[in-house]
Amino acid sequence: MRLLAFVLLLPGLLLAADARRPPRTLLRVAAPEQDPPLDKAAFKAMLDGNPAKVLRVRGPKDDLILLVVLDLTGDLTLIDSARGALTERLGALPPNSWVGVLKSQDMLQVVLDPTPERDKTAAAIRDYAATGKAGLLTTVESAAAIGDTLLARANVRVAVLYVTDSNIYNYREDFTNPVINSSDSRDLSRRFPDQLIREKIQKLSDSLASSETPLFFVHLNYFSDPINEAYQRGLLQLAEESGGLGAFCRSRGEIPEAVEKVVSAAALHWSVAVELRGAKSRTATVDLLNGDRDVPNRARFSLRK
Repeated sequence: MRLLAFVLLLPGLLLAADARRPPRTLLRVAAPEQDPPLDKAAFKAMLDGNPAKVLRVRGPKDDLILLVVLDLTGDLTLIDSARGALTERLGALPPNSWVGVLKSQDMLQVVLDPTPERDKTAAAIRDYAATGKAGLLTTVESAAAIGDTLLARANVRVAVLYVTDSNIYNYREDFTNPVINSSDSRDLSRRFPDQLIREKIQKLSDSLASSETPLFFVHLNYFSDPINEAYQRGLLQLAEESGGLGAFCRSRGEIPEAVEKVVSAAALHWSVAVELRGAKSRTATVDLLNGDRDVPNRARFSLRK
C-alpha cells in the first residue's frame, strides 16, 4: 500500500504545521459522497465563476488518514458508549484507512501515530484518560494544520474527527462574557451573553478558511443553555464551512448512530484538487460539478499564507 512508504510521525508534524506555507498552486476541495454515488471521472470545477482544471480526484475507495481527536472530560457512561461505538466503527474501515489518535486537553498531544492496525487504535481509545478541561476550541487550528501538512506530503485524503463532550463552562479560558461593569445597565454583555463565544467562533472561522482539511465533530452531550447553544451552533458552522459534518447527541442511545453517521461521512468524503490559476484576490470560491450534477462542497478559501 502506498501509505507504507510514507513515514507518519505526528509529533514532528505538529512542529512542521507551524512552518510558513509555500505558494499555493492548487486547492484540495472536500465534498461529501452523494446518492447515487459520484463518478470519479466526471468532476468539473469552477474557480471564482470561471472553469478551472481538475488535477486529481480522491474518493471513498482511495487511501485515507483519519485523525481522531479525543476531547472527553464528563459523564463516563456517555464516554464509555462513545468508546465502544467508535472502536466498532473504526474497526469496519477498509485496510487502506489509517487512523491516528490524539487528545486535546491543555494542548494537542499525540496518543497514537496513524496506523492500519485496528487493535492498536482500539487500545489507544480504551486507555485514554477522560480528565481535565475541554480543549476543542484551543486545539482545532493545530489539528487542521496537521491535516494540511499530511495533505501536502502524501497523495491521500485526510480528515479530522473530534469526539467531544465539551461544555463551554469547562474551558480554561472564560468564554461566558462576564459583565465588566455591573453598575452599567446598558452593558452589552447583559443583552448578548454569548458575545465572546460568537467572536471566538468567527476568529476560528476566519483562520480555518485557509485550511483544506475537513473537520468532523461528534458531540456526546447537547447542552440547552444559551451560551452552550451558541457554542454548539459554532461547532456546526466550523464543520460545514470545512466540508465536514457535525452531530450532537441528546441521549446515550443516540451516540452509536451519531458515530456511525459522522465516521461514515469522513470515510466516504471526496477530495478534489483544483488548479489555482487566475485568482485575483486573497480569497477564492470553488464550485464542483459531477457531470450535470451540482456537488455540495467546501466553497470558501482564504489564500493567505
